[in-house]
Amino acid sequence: MQAAADKRAAGSLGRRVQQIVQQPLDGAAVRAALEALALSAAGAGPAAAAAAGRHRDVRGEMQERRQQMDAEFVAALEQVNSAFGAVEDSVARLDGECAALRSQINAALRATGGVAGAAGLLVDERRELAARARVAGGFLERFALADDEAAELARGAVGEDGFFAALDRATRARSECQKLAGASQATAAADLQRELAAQEEAAFSGLLRWVQAEARELARQDAPEFSRRLKQALARLQPHAALFDAATAEIARTRCEALARAFIAALVRGGPGGTPRPIEAHAADPQRYVGDMLAWAHQACASERELLDTLFSLAGPAADVTAGSAKARLLATALESIARPLEIRVQQTVAELAEPAAVYRVDALLEFYGELFALVCPPDSLFLATVVGLAAAAREKLMACLDALAEAAVGDVSPALDVSSALRTLLSVVADVLRLHADAVSPRTKPEAAAAAAAAAAPAIGECVAAILERVLDEAHAAAVAHPAGRAPQLQPYEQTMLELNILGAMHDAAAPFVDDLGRWLELCESRERALCDQLCAQLVAILKEKSHLPFGAALDVDRIAACWPRFNRTLKAAVDLDLGRITARLRSHVTARAAAAHAAQAFVAAYAELHARAAAVAAGSEKGGPELLAALHPPETVAALL
Repeated sequence: MQAAADKRAAGSLGRRVQQIVQQPLDGAAVRAALEALALSAAGAGPAAAAAAGRHRDVRGEMQERRQQMDAEFVAALEQVNSAFGAVEDSVARLDGECAALRSQINAALRATGGVAGAAGLLVDERRELAARARVAGGFLERFALADDEAAELARGAVGEDGFFAALDRATRARSECQKLAGASQATAAADLQRELAAQEEAAFSGLLRWVQAEARELARQDAPEFSRRLKQALARLQPHAALFDAATAEIARTRCEALARAFIAALVRGGPGGTPRPIEAHAADPQRYVGDMLAWAHQACASERELLDTLFSLAGPAADVTAGSAKARLLATALESIARPLEIRVQQTVAELAEPAAVYRVDALLEFYGELFALVCPPDSLFLATVVGLAAAAREKLMACLDALAEAAVGDVSPALDVSSALRTLLSVVADVLRLHADAVSPRTKPEAAAAAAAAAAPAIGECVAAILERVLDEAHAAAVAHPAGRAPQLQPYEQTMLELNILGAMHDAAAPFVDDLGRWLELCESRERALCDQLCAQLVAILKEKSHLPFGAALDVDRIAACWPRFNRTLKAAVDLDLGRITARLRSHVTARAAAAHAAQAFVAAYAELHARAAAVAAGSEKGGPELLAALHPPETVAALL
């Protein structure tokens, strides 16, 4: 490189020297300049001549100096030329050496070209192998189990945390293999899936056996506590319906046995140390006996629900529906063990009861707890069906007791038209039952299905009582209208009406405080009472017309007036036959009696006013005894006052 630079510098200097040497000193420009100097020197005189002489001397000196400089310059150029020659020789020698090196390098490159290509191929292959290794490692990590995880599943050590981690890993890997098999026809994915399925099946089989053994172990404990591993095991088994059902069936069986033992122990032994006392100790008190059994069952139901909530506390959001169904099924199965013992004891207790109020107390307890159990038990639960059936049986027993009292409520009719003592007893019992029903506590929150089932099994107590009272009214009407042979004489129509009013009034007074339960029946009762009062008023008016001996419906003449009115006046003054107060005295309600008498008197006076107007017209037109007839006719005001 340095030699090339020296060569270029030498060439440039040579070209500059050549330009200077080759420029002529006697050129046109130089001659013109000299001539101008000569002219100026000639025109200047001696001084100019002297100057011209000096100029010639200077010119000569300059020429000499120029020649000397040219000689020196030529000598310098020869040195430079020799130096440039040496440089050119060096550059030529360097060029030769560079050409030799270039040939050697080209030969080396030709010799090592194949090795470099082979090395590049090896590097590319190494990179490809590393990428394949990473892909294979990621594939195995995603689609297969590690050796330690496979060994953990093979050992089946459910009690260790690593088992559940390995089981979850196998589940995820099998799911990924299923996706891979669905996306392509890779045989590796199918092989991995079969291997993982076999490992997972063996692990789940061991997990099911462990859960069943754990459940049997919990059956021996009075207060079981579910371990976290059992909860994890059930959470893993939930996606597998058959295994999950088998596990829950074993748990249900153990809980069923545990509840049965606990119920029998509560019945005969009581609590720890005898506190609380055994339930059987209160068998003499039916209400407390049945209430204690139902209360124990309700507490057991609540405790069982808490246990099941704890057992399925690790279920994921996607398994909430499955867990809820399993909990309901387990609760229903566990309560089945106490359904039969409870049914036998309650049926025996109800069968021994004779008092309707005592029967209703038991019935109210059964209905109340039936509504509570309907909130937590499945609709098809055997225990719920048992409690609802017991409530229906108690209601039937209550209705049978009330029916027996109702059959004897209407007996022989007394002359005083009083309510029989049997009816008073029935009304007293009905009042006690309705009072107990009003004081009873009901959650009033049962589901529609449970409400419909309860209504079908046992109608409302108000409806049952209203039906019994309505039947008693029908029997009272039949007894008042028709008397079989051997009984008292036939009642008069107004007496029949007053008997029905007395019975209806007694029932109305007894049922009036219970409007919530008998509101509709009370409305019908009041409507029927108004109809009977209207009927009694019409009957009283007919009695007054009959006992007055007045020709209300016949034609009037002087003779008929003269024959009828004096007798009517005597009857009116005697105030015996026409005394409505005496006739209605047998009504139990004095208000009803006074109202009926007043309405009947008003109706009779209105009819008498029409008859009086007709009679007065006849008497005024009579030629014989007209004034005497008019004097015998009392005006309607007088009759109203006397009545």
